[in-house]
Amino acid sequence: MENIEPTPMRGQLIEAALTTHRQTVADATLHLWEQLAPALISIIGEGGFKPLYTRSLRLAVRQHPWMAPDPTKSVIRERFADLQACLQRQDATLARLGSVSLFTIFLDVLASLIGEELTTYLLHSAWRQETSETAAKDFQK
Repeated sequence: MENIEPTPMRGQLIEAALTTHRQTVADATLHLWEQLAPALISIIGEGGFKPLYTRSLRLAVRQHPWMAPDPTKSVIRERFADLQACLQRQDATLARLGSVSLFTIFLDVLASLIGEELTTYLLHSAWRQETSETAAKDFQK
């Protein structure tokens, strides 16, 4: 698989989306996954989304072992809840680092499969409300 460098735009989108929520990092992360998953599933299907998410989580666990999923959870919705529970057990800084890491890995893999432009478009579509407060000029940097 081609090694794709994350773009500053994608990183800014992730940070903007997490920052706009006044909730805990765990709750904001769950909310963002619940918005992103249907947008992607409508394009790549459930059969494309599940392995992509699972692979990304396995890679994120290398950096953040505390994010290891409960192997008894097989449905994505449950995995999101499991992820939320893992994030809730961490302090805010670690939870944020883990969340950003997982989104970054997931989006890097997605971009390597469908391209950077389409990945960014899908993020804007799924997270429109979360990223609308971020000025367009910030994404031009």
